[in-house]
Amino acid sequence: MRRLAWLLVAAGALAGACTVVHHAPSAHEGAGVRLWPAEHPRIELVRVLGVRGDLRGGGLLRWLRGGRKDPLFARPYGVAWDGEALLVADPGAARVLRIAPGGGIRQSKEGLFVAPVALAACEGGIVVTDPAAGSVALLDRDLRLSRWLARDLQRPTGVACVGPHVYVLETGAHRLVEIRDQAVVPVLGGRGDGPGQFNFPTALTADGSTLWVGDTLNFRVVRVDPASRQVLETFGTLGDSPGEMPRLKGLAVDREGRLWISDGLLDQIALYTRGGTYLMSIGRHGSAPGELSFPAGLATGPHGRVVVADSLNRRLQVFAPVPTEAMP
Repeated sequence: MRRLAWLLVAAGALAGACTVVHHAPSAHEGAGVRLWPAEHPRIELVRVLGVRGDLRGGGLLRWLRGGRKDPLFARPYGVAWDGEALLVADPGAARVLRIAPGGGIRQSKEGLFVAPVALAACEGGIVVTDPAAGSVALLDRDLRLSRWLARDLQRPTGVACVGPHVYVLETGAHRLVEIRDQAVVPVLGGRGDGPGQFNFPTALTADGSTLWVGDTLNFRVVRVDPASRQVLETFGTLGDSPGEMPRLKGLAVDREGRLWISDGLLDQIALYTRGGTYLMSIGRHGSAPGELSFPAGLATGPHGRVVVADSLNRRLQVFAPVPTEAMP
């Protein structure tokens, strides 16, 4: 009865509770702050987000539920920023989530997706790929379906937008395509390891007017000018050492022009210059704050912060360059 009374009293407060998703954690949040590398700190862990208790009011909610934690994600994979809001594609739960700066959560309609893996906030709305269904959807900001952009594709995965142009990796066809007026227009591709060829590409991010392609089973990244259909830059190699790319899963370019690359086999994130110079790696296998288990999608957002879908740990982690230090 006492918990029920507290529930009635607290209902109004919980409805208006808010937090900023990307603020630095206090000690009781459990994230702590880790710096990489230890001798010359350059990157810090800003936030860990995995259960509803990571949002303000969550501690009270857990108390009302007898201490039970309420997971936010089943297996998060794709991430994107839409202004101050975070977008998450969760194929394990067959849904897309929108986490507002105030902590409110919206989710896509049940049954809309089979297993969405990537998404991008674009001029016309939120574009979501679902490789299991072979489809690409356009959602509005409330995650309602506006229309299907494409159907019957061969495993569409990575998605990025350059102005009004929507680009998608059709992984099963080993190609980069543009979706234009509900038509699928090839840009580059064909299976192989030569210039303009791919081998099961899965990750895609925009860098100004150009695109970076995570050419996963060629163990490399490729920078492409989609307007001219030219390859501008290629680097990467197979191996099991930090900075190599045995299972590339996510890409992001930060505001300083550094390329962040997640690797699901190494359980690390590597940082490179645009020209392919390896800078450093962060993370290692594990479930403690700052550790990773199959890191997947990456996205850069407000205040220079980078979010990663720490997929098998069922959480997101947010990193940022240390403000007082300048990276090479």
